Amino acid sequence: MRKILFGFIRIIGVMAVLGIGAVIALDQYYQNVFPLFVSINGVYCTGMTVEKAAEILDNSYDLHKDKITVCTLDGNYHELSLDEYGVTISYKPAIVQYMKQRKSQPFQWLKDCLAHWTHKSSSWLCDFEDTTLYPTYYCNIAAMKARLNEIAWLNDNLYNDKNTISIVKSTTEGYILVDETRDLLLKENAVELICAEIVNQLTDNNKIPFQSILIDLSTGTNKENCYQTVPYTAKMKDTLAKWEGIREFQDFHMTYLFGDCKEIIDKSVVSEWMTLDEEGNIIFDAQNRPIVDKTIIKEYVAYLSSTYNTVGIERSFKATRGDTVKVPGGGYGNELDEQVEYEFLLNAFLNKESGTRTPQYISEAWEKGFDDIGNTYIEVDMASQHLYYYVNGKIVIDTPVVTGNTSRRWGTPAKVCSVYFKQKNRVLRGADYATPVQYWMAVDGHIGIHDATWRNEFGGQIYQTNGSHGCINTPLEIMAELYDKVQLGTPVVMFY
Repeated sequence: MRKILFGFIRIIGVMAVLGIGAVIALDQYYQNVFPLFVSINGVYCTGMTVEKAAEILDNSYDLHKDKITVCTLDGNYHELSLDEYGVTISYKPAIVQYMKQRKSQPFQWLKDCLAHWTHKSSSWLCDFEDTTLYPTYYCNIAAMKARLNEIAWLNDNLYNDKNTISIVKSTTEGYILVDETRDLLLKENAVELICAEIVNQLTDNNKIPFQSILIDLSTGTNKENCYQTVPYTAKMKDTLAKWEGIREFQDFHMTYLFGDCKEIIDKSVVSEWMTLDEEGNIIFDAQNRPIVDKTIIKEYVAYLSSTYNTVGIERSFKATRGDTVKVPGGGYGNELDEQVEYEFLLNAFLNKESGTRTPQYISEAWEKGFDDIGNTYIEVDMASQHLYYYVNGKIVIDTPVVTGNTSRRWGTPAKVCSVYFKQKNRVLRGADYATPVQYWMAVDGHIGIHDATWRNEFGGQIYQTNGSHGCINTPLEIMAELYDKVQLGTPVVMFY
């Protein structure tokens, strides 16, 4: 029995020695690799060396998401990704520090295992605690400067002591002042400052999560160091004085209304009203004000007339029958009073009285603008011997008629005219006739639209041999309705 007991004790002793040896061996092993149940930033690191764990963490970090934002004096914000500007990262310093802390606590791995088995699942590969570490940033200053020197916005508006101011003609804004002397970028200073700020702000970043870096060049000492202005010379000051005269000259805005059309007089138009010398330079008075060229204003009014006058012009007209016909111009249309408009525009400009203007006309059509017929009119289709009266684009009267006798050369002329006179119970007189009618609407000289009670039929080919002396003969009951509805000035479009 005693032998058995001593044997058992020896076995226990050997096992204890072996156990202690194993623990010591494992402790030595875990001095160089991660022990059980260790996770860093979500990566299970047990059995890994510092170098291997750092390599995995380095490769998993997206450095492109870390941004530098630079605000320039123009108020623009420029984002730069760290990985493109000479910045790299490494988790090794943080991991080395982490391992040092563990080594300073003997057999910490064993304590972790006992705590894990006591309080967690019996699984060896789950329920481990995750440790968060942050990388160390390294800046390659030479690479950073080289990359910054290539950026477009750090090569724009650079300082040059030869920069000046000038007055130039633009296509949309008239004359403009181009000042190339204000707040010019000192590129070398800006690059140095940006690099220094990046390095300074990344130095201690291994202890905290990365936050976007803002470098503001537009305020305080940063602005003073990165921007400089060229002083005005006497010549520049003279240019500025002339610019004030030009700015005041161009400070005028007038909108001319032509129905649905508008002509806007703004800087681009007014800039053409300055008197120029033979070389195309602006002529100024003693107070540095441009001298107005009144002839150009008169030419502008002539342009308005040539554009919007419609008296006598041929028109394309969409007939009710479906085709588009060319209708010769008559006396109907708009005609500006050029002298009145010239005097108005010159006076408004000289007194800087901007606003909106509906021009005065010598002759006025039913509508203004390019489409002076509008959508309320009388259409006389002499080829089909039909009259239509449209109101707001809809037919309200549709009737056959008889127009001028073409065999006797009394054919009704094709033209655009208007109802300029209305009368009831009139006697129509000619060389060989005196005919009473109940309704008369004059449209072109002696030609009008009237009832013809002596006719039993209308339309067809009657006009070719038994037509009128040129008037548009209309059934009495239709004529009564038409007379009541049609207003003076209503356009009349007559065509074959």
